Amino acid sequence: MANLDKNDPRIQQHLQNYLRELPIYTPQEMMDKIGTFGYIGQERAKKALSLMAYRHINRLKKIYLQSIKKHHLPAKENYLMLGPTGCGKTYLIDILFNQILQLPTVIIDITAYSETGYVGQDAVAMLTRLVYAADKDPFIASLGIVCMDEFDKLSSGKNNAVFSGAGTTKDVSGIGVQRELLKMLEGAEIDVPMNLSHSSYSERVTFSTHNVAFIASGAFSGFKGVVNKEKSKGIGFGKKQAQEEKEGTSNKIAVSYSKEDVARTSYFESYGMMPELIGRFSRIIPFKALGKSDLKNILQNNTIHQYAKEFALEGVKLHIAEDVLDHIVADAIKRETGARALKYSLLEYLEDACFEMYSTKKTVKEVKLYKEKDEIKWDLMTRKFF
Repeated sequence: MANLDKNDPRIQQHLQNYLRELPIYTPQEMMDKIGTFGYIGQERAKKALSLMAYRHINRLKKIYLQSIKKHHLPAKENYLMLGPTGCGKTYLIDILFNQILQLPTVIIDITAYSETGYVGQDAVAMLTRLVYAADKDPFIASLGIVCMDEFDKLSSGKNNAVFSGAGTTKDVSGIGVQRELLKMLEGAEIDVPMNLSHSSYSERVTFSTHNVAFIASGAFSGFKGVVNKEKSKGIGFGKKQAQEEKEGTSNKIAVSYSKEDVARTSYFESYGMMPELIGRFSRIIPFKALGKSDLKNILQNNTIHQYAKEFALEGVKLHIAEDVLDHIVADAIKRETGARALKYSLLEYLEDACFEMYSTKKTVKEVKLYKEKDEIKWDLMTRKFF
């Protein structure tokens, strides 16, 4: 099928059959379904992504099922998601597009790609990944979603942001990849290799990105400092910047961004992103750092639930006291890595109990974590035989 022309009636029928079978949900229904997967917080982002997903599928159905010309409809949309690590950016993409809508979806680490001719995969190879996600069907793949994670690591050498680890995350070919992405995001006919290899002799197909939605995602560490510096150039902002620097907020990892923070392309240019590339994104969605209540909710309903299920398979009940939960959340907030820090903190206190539970010859029926004099302790309750 890859050798057929996209205008071939058989291909058109193939795409029509695929689109007819796609699940039909309203934006609100998508938001509700996201919640059933245990996704917590980021209400604004969920709303924006659900609407984007609905419009993406609705546009495709109008083109292929109702024969409406592309130029009579708004062009496909690309989104940029910006927010601290562990706040649920890529998890939201996977839940919505891959699991709920079942569109061909790939989430790739953009730092693995480089400009053609450099060490690393050619940026076009991300489209090969998309073809694989569509069971090697390039026509179905051309309706899918590409999520480019770690997008901020493409910032060029002009990035003057100061943040921990800045010297180890710079991608020297980042500006080259930015240039290569320009035509992909806009919409172009591109020769895409059908095999995931570096071989220049692999079979290639002409792949259209006119209907592929690209979603970029990144923590943009140090971006807050860039924004504050740019704002300080205007009247009345110097005092605010000085105050934020005094409080250390401009260099924090777990920072939240406002609509105003992401409104100007010049901020991204100062960070090291090509303004032409930022202009390819029709919507920039700022994610918030997860607060205490959201983290506790995730801890109880996701993180602990997974371990409780593992214990239950062994016939063991897991019980964690309320003040221990609060302590774990406080630890996670200090680590500034969002929901990821919850598992780290929980395991730190659960590790010894687990080791003993799996090592003892006694039959354990319950594992308890509790707090005593500001110290987290554990007990194993064994079965009694009469």
